[in-house]
Amino acid sequence: MVTPQEDHESIARRLGAANLLAIRASTGLSQAQFAAAIGLSDRTLRRYERGERELPLAARLAIIQVFKIDPLAGDQLAAAVGLRDADLSLGATAEPGVEESLWVKLRREGLEFRERNYSPLGQLLLKVRTCAFASATLYFAAMQIVLGLELSLGFATNGMIWAFIGAFCVIALFFFSVIGELPLLKVARYLLTGHKGRRAP
Repeated sequence: MVTPQEDHESIARRLGAANLLAIRASTGLSQAQFAAAIGLSDRTLRRYERGERELPLAARLAIIQVFKIDPLAGDQLAAAVGLRDADLSLGATAEPGVEESLWVKLRREGLEFRERNYSPLGQLLLKVRTCAFASATLYFAAMQIVLGLELSLGFATNGMIWAFIGAFCVIALFFFSVIGELPLLKVARYLLTGHKGRRAP
């Protein structure tokens, strides 16, 4: 396997030069025409074809877009350093134009934080706490509407709605621990900026 940085650069220059010449020959274009098609000057293309300079990513993308050919294909690069194409991992590649939803991202970060800092039992108890808090909050909100409309409940005991009081106690008990896990600054910035800066898919 090649290790010195100079060797990597020379490999990239050599492969880029050979592939550029082959691609241009397959298109039948002159050097000037090929350079114009990908937005380069004749002199710059000439230096790439001679292997004097490494082909930059911008020029590589232009060639891919115009001619549908990658001048520095991954299998060639892998073979040049003694690897097979199957040895390459594509797990770290990013999908262009796609941005993870803020709420999905916050949910994922919260789960990762719990996995790092709590035992399996602790994570289970946190899930129970979160579900209890969410249920109590929804019930409390619904009961506020019911009481505001003066509807008959039918299960009050001695004039007291114990489930309603219990929901309030659950909310009061878990409120600060639940809120403490929320990245409030991220949410506030997201809401105040009106979602600006998000990339369109």
